[in-house]
Amino acid sequence: MDELEEELSLRASTGFHWQRSKVREVLSLLQRDPVDIQALRQHATSRGGLLYARVRKKAWPKLLGVNVHSLKDYQGPSLSTHKDRAQVMLDVNRCGKRLPKYLSADQCQHLRTQLLQVILRVLAGGRGSLHYYQGLHDIVLTVLLAMGPGEDLTFALISVLASCHIRDFMDVDMSRTKLVIAYLAPILACECPVLESFITRSVLFGLALHLLNHRSGCEYYFCLSWLITWFGHVTESQRDASRLMDFFLASHPLMPVYLSAAIVLSRRDEVLAVPCELSAVHGLLGHLPEELDYESMITDACNLFHSHPPHAVARKGGLRPQANTLVTCYPKFLRLTSSQQPDHILAAKCVGVESHWPLQPAAAWLWREAWPTLGVAKLLCPVVLAVLVYYWIA
Repeated sequence: MDELEEELSLRASTGFHWQRSKVREVLSLLQRDPVDIQALRQHATSRGGLLYARVRKKAWPKLLGVNVHSLKDYQGPSLSTHKDRAQVMLDVNRCGKRLPKYLSADQCQHLRTQLLQVILRVLAGGRGSLHYYQGLHDIVLTVLLAMGPGEDLTFALISVLASCHIRDFMDVDMSRTKLVIAYLAPILACECPVLESFITRSVLFGLALHLLNHRSGCEYYFCLSWLITWFGHVTESQRDASRLMDFFLASHPLMPVYLSAAIVLSRRDEVLAVPCELSAVHGLLGHLPEELDYESMITDACNLFHSHPPHAVARKGGLRPQANTLVTCYPKFLRLTSSQQPDHILAAKCVGVESHWPLQPAAAWLWREAWPTLGVAKLLCPVVLAVLVYYWIA
């Protein structure tokens, strides 16, 4: 807290009074019982987001309903033989340009090891229902860099995302990913029918109509890397990636689609100026401007979301959300995260449990491992337990 106060004081002295005020409000929200999650989401989406890594480390777990005082070590099957380990390692080793420049070679390697472990733990935890895709490592890396050393917290956060926000991307094939992309065309059609028609015609040009399903969303593959990496693959800095993560964690799972729409709409004149051909249109949109104003795009995305909510977009596009997708799972996610206690109360409860029952780890092992094999000796367990309690009290 002292370091944070020093940083805020320094910024306040150079004219960043609004940042200091916002951070104090966020920290105050995190101390309330229950935590005001709705207000926290508003701060995460408004100007500047959550601003600092130390604030994010406190706020992101609340946005996802993760209790940082109940994190568990991995106890599942060996990750060294996971079927996706080789592919994940290839992607992890290719993420060097996103690692902070100030890290030493050893620190970078340690970070890559943690990144690999988190991804494999998430996949193993899905028990066959979660599948790796190229781009997942970008999302995990953004979280890992913000949360700092240790993989348990990052694993807990990504596990929540895998159950809701990015679950469609982790399906066995791309069918559900295509349905997510398919939301983009109706949004563009609502705001600028000319632009939407131009992009669609650029795909149809020179291709046989029977090879395309207009509503599959395949004509908008230029935004695929944006969506499946939450822009982590195309942003120039960790600061921008973290700012977008603030926004997405506090928003509907389809918000990356709305942000994509805002970016495409902002480049309307550029798109309409190129030939109506697939290579020209996708070549232009596939590369984001170097100095893209993400704050402005976030504001525009929020306006689009309120003007054209997901259910209205689905109706216009003839889309039917399937069961157990990111759209249908979001209401349950909101319920699970709606009521949370602040960290100081959760920490006190954790300490209280440990102080009242110091033999809990031994008892857990006895129940899990030894009890099934005791046979007739089970009759002696109450006596042994009574003796242990007696010596503990004495």
